Amino acid sequence: MSLFRLLLRWVVLAVGAIVGVGFFLFAVLAFVVILLISRLTGRKPSAAFRMNRNPWAPRRATAPADAGDVVDIEAREVKDPAPLPLQPPHH
Repeated sequence: MSLFRLLLRWVVLAVGAIVGVGFFLFAVLAFVVILLISRLTGRKPSAAFRMNRNPWAPRRATAPADAGDVVDIEAREVKDPAPLPLQPPHH
C-alpha cells in the first residue's frame, strides 16, 4: 500500500509539472507571437483590459450609433472653482 501511495504521488506531481510547464510555454509562445505581429505591422498591441478608477460606480450608458444631433448649450465661466476634497491645501 505504501508503494502504491508513493507512485500515485509521483504520478500526480509529474502530471502537475507537465501541465504547469505547458501553461508557461503557451504564455511565452503567445507573448512571442503578439510581439512579432506588433513588430511586423508597426502597431502597438491594443490592450482590451481597461482599469476602472471606481469599480463601484454605475456604468455609463453608451451613445447610440446614430447620435448625430447637435445640442446647443449655454456655457459659463467658473471664476474660482472649489478645491477637490482629496487635494492638499494650496499654500
